[in-house]
Amino acid sequence: MAALYRRNPALAERIDRVPFAETPELSSTPEGVPTAQARADDGRPILLHSQRQPLAEARRLAETLDPDETSAVLLCGVGLGHVLPALEARLRRPLLIVAEPDLALVKAALCLHDLRAPIEQGRLVVLSEARKDVLHDALAPWTADLLLGTRILTPPHARRRGSAFFADVQKLLTEFLAFGRMQMVTLLKVARITFRNVSGNLAAYLRNPGVETLRNRAAGYAAIVVAAGPSLAREIEGVLALRDRAVIIGVQTVLRLMHDLGCPPHFVTSLDYHEISAGFFEGLGDVGDCVLVAEPKAPAKVLDLYPGRRIVLHNPLYQRLLREAAPRHEGLKAGSTVAHLAFYLAQHLGCDPILLVGQDLCFSEGLFYPPGTAVERIWEPELGRFQTVEMKHWERIVRNRNILRRVTDAAGRSTYSDELMLHYAEQFQADFARCAARVVQIGPSGLPLAGATRLSLADAAATYCTRRLPDDLLCLPPERAPDGAQVRAALRARLDDVERVREIASRMRDCLAELWELTERPAEFNRRLVEVDALRERMLEHDDTYGLVLEVSQAAELRRYSADRRLSESEFDTQATVRQRLKRDREFVESFLDGCEFLRRTLPEVLGRAEEQLR
Repeated sequence: MAALYRRNPALAERIDRVPFAETPELSSTPEGVPTAQARADDGRPILLHSQRQPLAEARRLAETLDPDETSAVLLCGVGLGHVLPALEARLRRPLLIVAEPDLALVKAALCLHDLRAPIEQGRLVVLSEARKDVLHDALAPWTADLLLGTRILTPPHARRRGSAFFADVQKLLTEFLAFGRMQMVTLLKVARITFRNVSGNLAAYLRNPGVETLRNRAAGYAAIVVAAGPSLAREIEGVLALRDRAVIIGVQTVLRLMHDLGCPPHFVTSLDYHEISAGFFEGLGDVGDCVLVAEPKAPAKVLDLYPGRRIVLHNPLYQRLLREAAPRHEGLKAGSTVAHLAFYLAQHLGCDPILLVGQDLCFSEGLFYPPGTAVERIWEPELGRFQTVEMKHWERIVRNRNILRRVTDAAGRSTYSDELMLHYAEQFQADFARCAARVVQIGPSGLPLAGATRLSLADAAATYCTRRLPDDLLCLPPERAPDGAQVRAALRARLDDVERVREIASRMRDCLAELWELTERPAEFNRRLVEVDALRERMLEHDDTYGLVLEVSQAAELRRYSADRRLSESEFDTQATVRQRLKRDREFVESFLDGCEFLRRTLPEVLGRAEEQLR
């Protein structure tokens, strides 16, 4: 319990409050091992473990899992915890997720077994509630382990006791894994594009004020987050009429529509890394007082094209590139979409409530885009007697037929969503559960989201949008003139640093190749290891630059982590295990060197752009 208090005091306190009188009455097997009874869902008594050999039963259960394929286990029903030491012995530092609604059983398990190691390392997670926000908070730091191999273990008693709870937890975990997989794939695919975009927006980051200037600027006022779902067409006029009584935050895809209607939003958000995002900002003309709030991973062309005032959010890469020369701007929580970013901006502004318009997340209108958007003009040459605009929308929907899913919308109608939008819904619902502000979905259609109420726009306006916005809502500090010489010097220093770590990594590659040939000659192998250790020490002197290279070598880092999971620390160093470790290290160093080459090509471009823009 002392270890649990250090690691998770809230859970430890809840367990401590459970009286020992509520823990199950133990009985002893012929082997002297405790077992116990409990009530099944139907009220009948059932055994939590074997009446004769509970430890052997626990070992057999653990042996159903392959150590090479399992990095995390969801245990549905802890019983007296006999299976937990068996899993620790069977697997290599597994993440143990215990789903158990009865904290009295958890208390008994902690009393009977020494689980200090997984508790102190954070590898023991107890879920006593089937709540999305609790599960997300507990498992978010372990996403990589979960994706490398999660298995579900259901002891016999759990099929008759708490089965509905375990089914709910399994569903939440499955949804979390799908969401985490999408985020991981995106991270691996776009790491280098993100670096180019973030570094390309360096001048805009240095010149413009940070989002910290907007903190609580609209505290207590309603915000309307405007997304590009089909239902927006029904609500857009009502939204525009509320511009002086609600903070309107539009996603980049609705900016042109609102601009053409003569009423741009107060803020517009951009974060998509793809160059196609720039199309939303081309030829806009005067945008009035609308402020662009952009993640720096958006293409540099977006910020170059935008004619109004801009705020560029913080990104850790700027600290790695500029060190002391980097301004201390704040950021917002990372979101999957521009709509998530708009929601986080509304929270940052202090808005309450937050009204969601056009955030459909399904196709209940039978449309993919709102009517009248630019894409319909693109379709016009194809339209005719045998090809209607409705048919074009349907074609766009079924293009994703492999990931389409049936859902029920807010009006009770069966309609389609897709896996991507359902992942976005998962993130929204987790955000709503942690949000202090009230969240309201506007209109009769769209996917219902847990944690949000639903109102018509007229009712929401009459209830929440009753005061004029503060006059200083959009007052921002003027642009700064950064010290161009200091920035250029910092970038040149980073280029020199990359060259140094590349030289160290090149020598490490040669040493590892030599070690590969020396595995059958231990004395020579050990002598060569001295240089490897020296090279590691030299690399530690360039920790920031090492991290910078890893930013553009994410796949290498994941592969190495995966290999580490498969290599047991307790294995004897046979020739086979030594070769496994060398193979892991050689692959990592090759990928690291590839990252160095990418930076050697890219940093001069960053320097050239900075010299041009910071004159």
